Amino acid sequence: MKILLWKLSGQRIGPVIAFGLLLLSVSGYGSEGQGPKGCISLALDDCLRLALDRNYDILLATEALIQAEMDITQARSFLLPFLGAEGSYTRLDDALGENFGAQSFTFMKEDIYAGGIVLRQPLFSGGKLVASHKAAQYARDAKVPAKRNIEEEIVFQVTRAYWTAQVAEAFQKVAAEAVELLEAHEHDVAILVREGANPQIDLLRTRTELANARKHLNASDNALDLALSALKNLLVINLEEPLCLTDQLGQPPRPTGDLASFERLGINNRPEIAALRFQQEAGKHAMRASRAEYLPTIGLEGRYEYLQGDIRDLSGGDHWTIGVGAQMPLWNWDRTGAKVRKAKSQLEQVNIQLEKLENRIRLEVRQTFLNLGTAEKNIEAATSALHTAREAYRLANAGYHAGVGTNTEVLDARTALTRAEANHLQALFEYNVAIAALERVSGTALADMESSADDKS
Repeated sequence: MKILLWKLSGQRIGPVIAFGLLLLSVSGYGSEGQGPKGCISLALDDCLRLALDRNYDILLATEALIQAEMDITQARSFLLPFLGAEGSYTRLDDALGENFGAQSFTFMKEDIYAGGIVLRQPLFSGGKLVASHKAAQYARDAKVPAKRNIEEEIVFQVTRAYWTAQVAEAFQKVAAEAVELLEAHEHDVAILVREGANPQIDLLRTRTELANARKHLNASDNALDLALSALKNLLVINLEEPLCLTDQLGQPPRPTGDLASFERLGINNRPEIAALRFQQEAGKHAMRASRAEYLPTIGLEGRYEYLQGDIRDLSGGDHWTIGVGAQMPLWNWDRTGAKVRKAKSQLEQVNIQLEKLENRIRLEVRQTFLNLGTAEKNIEAATSALHTAREAYRLANAGYHAGVGTNTEVLDARTALTRAEANHLQALFEYNVAIAALERVSGTALADMESSADDKS
């Protein structure tokens, strides 16, 4: 499986060029390209792909994975032969020798030279080197689902931020519509008051309601700006760049399955579970590596060198040596035992974390599944209330213009309609976020994107 992602060149580029390329790429994501007033149109899928490609947390996880790969390389190097060059020069204050009567012998000259190549190969380490290599591999394997966990969390955050921006925009439109309707109503009331058909208090109360509506509109404008800024921050887009979100709040079909099936999905698919299981294996091998320090280590060493001035060759020449060395710990003040107990404790800690995580996932799935059911019922109730509020406002407005209703009834009906519209939007928002949350806790947040990418390829 794979995800089709837009990527810049792997080389470092300047921030101005990078931002320019980003704008070009973002316009390519949108289903409609440049939106009204030059803003960039983005669907939810476009935002998800941008975030997965550019989000800082994902980039950090990628670097952590690279570091884990390098740990494997280092651990493997201890299993392989070491080849190196050595050289030395020693100056003595006087040559070392001995006189035996008329015969003199020189053991070391004043100048001693040595240089050559050394080869070392570990033969036996009690399994320490192999276990360390395996531990590094499993530690790397744990980084892969850890990165996927971050990606799934980013998918959820972007989805929630996208719908938050959409509901904020919808609230802003509702607030703007309320101001327009109250302005039209104020005009009608002013005419009736001027003609003496209605008391002055009707006009005063209408203007008060209009002022409050304008205040709500200002707050809605700020809320929309902050919601869009939060989304841009997740996408690593300049906060001043205008965006137009093309996907509208609706009621998509809920994911199929019962509570038990989603719990199984969560236990089987959540990347945190996979990461901890790899950490379990890494911990087992780390404990084996610690226990191996009780055993001797045996190594092979060979040298080929040039000597001059030493007793072995005073005049200079090439020499080779080969040997096997062994080292056995007898007493190190329980340092090895402390390492073993520490590794065992770390492994037990991972086991506890795994059991704790499984219980937490079951609880999260249950909460999210129930929240989705509640959100679905809330949409039904909010839709019914919205239809009722619209009809009530129509009747109150018509009655007022016909002279059989009061201004208070119109304002109350308008307030009830605004509240019903807000409740309906909030219900749709909670439903869409609940679907995204259920996909997150069941470990399927990236499944749709990956299957879509496979279909396109």
